[in-house]
Amino acid sequence: MWYISYPLIMIEQGPNLLSSEQKFREREVIAKCFNLMRDERFRYEKQAEAFLQTEFLTLVSEDYDLVFSIQDDLFTCSGLPKSPSGNRFTSQMPIPTTKTEKIETLIELFAQSEAGLIQ
Repeated sequence: MWYISYPLIMIEQGPNLLSSEQKFREREVIAKCFNLMRDERFRYEKQAEAFLQTEFLTLVSEDYDLVFSIQDDLFTCSGLPKSPSGNRFTSQMPIPTTKTEKIETLIELFAQSEAGLIQ
């Protein structure tokens, strides 16, 4: 199995705003996102097809219930924490014009949500 690892050069640029531990966590989450986009592509494509038909989809992750919808002409993901101490989040992405672009955008949104990139 192949795993993508986030290039260190991208993190080292600019002012040092993150601790070593935060940088490590950031690399892990981004790598997980890329790996999910590759490894779970078929599942994400099926989810995207279902979402485009109904404009609504609910998924369960380890820490969140993820609700995908269309709001104000944007793909929207709302994360509802399972833990009372968790934080609720919302992420939105513009809706592309073609079906192929819509599917690719949704695959990216699903992977980011599952990886914890947008929490």
